[in-house]
Amino acid sequence: MTSLSTFHKLLDLKEQDKHVAQKNYQDSMDQFEDVATRLYQLLKKKENAEAYYEAEVQKGLSITALHSHHAYIEQLSQQIEEVQQVVQEARNNMNDKQGMLSESHIEYKKYELLINRKVEQQQIKVQTFEKQMMDEISVQQYINQGN
Repeated sequence: MTSLSTFHKLLDLKEQDKHVAQKNYQDSMDQFEDVATRLYQLLKKKENAEAYYEAEVQKGLSITALHSHHAYIEQLSQQIEEVQQVVQEARNNMNDKQGMLSESHIEYKKYELLINRKVEQQQIKVQTFEKQMMDEISVQQYINQGN
């Protein structure tokens, strides 16, 4: 039984590792969602700015206003490129954490199966011992009846 309790302790440790991996994955997923939302907002802002720019070009806005608006769109484009890199890093981090979560889940399942096999082996040993005892008792009773 001591070996079984040791396996249960190991299973508890693996379960804690799994919970930590789940928390890390959830945190990385939240971070990815935040950065992706920021990217979406920048893209939407750029799209609106370009639509406004096109409308103003059609109206015939002054050169300085067009120039400043174009500079604003370029600034948004640069921010979008920077945020896209951050999104990619967050995605890679999230994928790494997902891999770690999968690994910890697999390790947990291994120990769970190992414990189940140990329990089955112990049950088989107990059943075998009980059968032997019953056979021995039967033999003793038979011998006693004969005398």
